[in-house]
Amino acid sequence: MKRRLEIQLTPLDEAQRLFFDALEQAGFFIAPEESLPVREALGRVSNRAVHALRPVPHFRSTAMDGIAVRAEQTVSASEQMPVELREPDDFIYVDTGDFVPEPFDAVIMIERVRELESGRVQVTQPIASGKNVRPVGEDFQQGEVIIPADFRITPEAVGALLNGGASTMWIKREPRVIYFPTGSELVMAESELPPGKIPETNSQIVKGYLQQWGGRIEIGPLVPDDSMALQEAFKSALERFDMLLVGGGTSMGRGDLTAAVVSQLGRVIVHGVAYHPGHPVVLGLIEQKPVIGLPGYPVAAWFGLQLFVKPLLERYYRLSPAPASFIEGRLAEPIKSVRGAIEFIRVRLEPGADGWRVFRLPGGASRLSSLIRAHGILEIPEDVESLPAETPVRIRLLRMPS
Repeated sequence: MKRRLEIQLTPLDEAQRLFFDALEQAGFFIAPEESLPVREALGRVSNRAVHALRPVPHFRSTAMDGIAVRAEQTVSASEQMPVELREPDDFIYVDTGDFVPEPFDAVIMIERVRELESGRVQVTQPIASGKNVRPVGEDFQQGEVIIPADFRITPEAVGALLNGGASTMWIKREPRVIYFPTGSELVMAESELPPGKIPETNSQIVKGYLQQWGGRIEIGPLVPDDSMALQEAFKSALERFDMLLVGGGTSMGRGDLTAAVVSQLGRVIVHGVAYHPGHPVVLGLIEQKPVIGLPGYPVAAWFGLQLFVKPLLERYYRLSPAPASFIEGRLAEPIKSVRGAIEFIRVRLEPGADGWRVFRLPGGASRLSSLIRAHGILEIPEDVESLPAETPVRIRLLRMPS
């Protein structure tokens, strides 16, 4: 099969737009739904709003330990003229969460009650009706929306749903995703490693992020540098999976066949995006299903995941992107970049006399150590070739320095 002889780099924002527009037209972002027990829905995304089947709480309850009273009996209470109450006609003892029966309509904190040897109590200040009593439906009224559609289910949401009487709910089905590691040089990481063989580890990075982001991920077999083998892998996967990820084979080497195979079976929307590291990304469609070819170098693959797979899944679930955390600092040393492409630079931070000092980490696309040691990412725009030392910069945080 003839390989492409060059890669035309598409600006990052345009590549994302072209790819996601094509997926929208293909109907990929219309997620199928399935019913799931609420107790199993943690981390999933609702497809329909869930309404309370009963009020929460469903009875009047006390908000604290004390005595339940009729507020009208305490109107004249003072230190000089305390009001004396008898149990159970005038008050009852209650603990937090207990039912407050009629005719009682307020709860006095136990610390503000004088208990007498006779078994009666004295109160020394009036209390308003409803004070310290949770009314029926204080949290949710019957029929009120507990969670809306397109909501990722949190532990507290599970509690609220069960409180409201929900036992099952409609959630978006997780997209079924397969990742194929490709390259005749790859072997299982646990295997012997003769010279020229590379341990396959990107699949575990992909798997970890897909599980975090809501993809039902499966790792396919190692695929050699053979176009027919890659075609057969794609064809078999299309029967079972909604989305195909491919590791390696995206550049212009002898074994880089991903774009050609995607083109033969479907269409390539973008091959090559103007950012570093990781520019030889392949974005395409086969049978109206997304195919993303990630570079083989692990850091380049990591950026491909962050820039294309994560926002794709956010759109699938109709979730807003999580807000990024940024921190301001100054470059401790000059930084050079390449004009014409965005560069994402891994940096570490050190405290300085006037704020954070920003140091560039060694930037090879194969060096996972740079991601492990990085505190953040500095984005250099495509029209900037260099930044002098002491330049104020804004860092997207990965983690705070310890």
